[in-house]
Amino acid sequence: MDTVGLGKKKKKGTEMPPPPGMPLPPMPPPPGMPLPVNPPAPAQASQPAPAPIPAPAEANPIPTQPPAAAGLPLPTTPIQDTPEPAPSDEETGYSSLYAKKSGKPLKQVYGHIDRISHGEIGSLLDRYSDRFGHELDRDIIVMRKVEREEKAAEIRDSPTVQLLNQEEEEEQLHDGDTLVELHSQLGIIESELRRLKPEYQAAKSEGDREVLRELKPILQELMSERKLLKGIISGEIDISELNSDDSDEEDESEDEYEDTHEEEVDSDDIFLTFVEIVDNLLGSNLPEDAINEFTESEGFEIYKEVGSSPENANEELRSEFFRVVDSLLGGMPEEAVEEFVQSPDFDIYRTIGGMYN
Repeated sequence: MDTVGLGKKKKKGTEMPPPPGMPLPPMPPPPGMPLPVNPPAPAQASQPAPAPIPAPAEANPIPTQPPAAAGLPLPTTPIQDTPEPAPSDEETGYSSLYAKKSGKPLKQVYGHIDRISHGEIGSLLDRYSDRFGHELDRDIIVMRKVEREEKAAEIRDSPTVQLLNQEEEEEQLHDGDTLVELHSQLGIIESELRRLKPEYQAAKSEGDREVLRELKPILQELMSERKLLKGIISGEIDISELNSDDSDEEDESEDEYEDTHEEEVDSDDIFLTFVEIVDNLLGSNLPEDAINEFTESEGFEIYKEVGSSPENANEELRSEFFRVVDSLLGGMPEEAVEEFVQSPDFDIYRTIGGMYN
């Protein structure tokens, strides 16, 4: 059964619209007008002709990539320099790296950092005790005892001139070379006595009998030799007494020695020397800002009062003076502390510390 005839018939006069994007055909001319010439229409078809132009294809070889490939060997030299032996420094350890930059031991540096972190720099005596300990005092005394014995033996064994008669003796008293030698020996003995006095005074104030037993014989011998040299220089004692082994001064009793020594200590006040030492330390080892800050503090009034007349300062004022100075000098640089601790002035400083601290 043919169903085609049942449908609507298509109109033959209708045409499908042009596909989208295509140009509309030109409108027909009005009646009586000639038809337009259509040759230009093929010109639009000639536009696809530029497509086969291979000129850009020839221009593509212009960015020549092979030269870039030829330059590839250039970075080979820096690639060889990049590997540096940096990890080898880590193998040596932090201690060795620090040792190259500073001569201070790490333990000392860490201790100083720990004191700063807690806000407690410590006094000069505290830093000395932390670094060297209290046993160093005994070692210093023993070492100096050996040095004094050697110097005393050198003085005793030195050659002397034996006079034959009174005329030669009178001439010898005016001999310049002999007087120079006698004064030189006297200077050595007095220097040793000045170094021993602070140690003796500190041991006496602390009640250290063992140190006193070690120092008393040395002091007695040095004082007797000094008295003998002074008598020879003044002409009251014969120079031949230098060779005599039996001396009445060696039989001096302990009480007489104590009285003589106390008088010398009083006449040569250690505290006066201590004030001079402190004044030099403050002027040479403290930074300018620390000095300015100290001048504005209450401790500076005590410093001025004692420094102007240390011989008139009482015991209480001297104790306050030492506490102010000790806390102030505790802020000195490490190099200054080490230099001062190794100097003879530190013995006087410790002696005053034992008396007034």
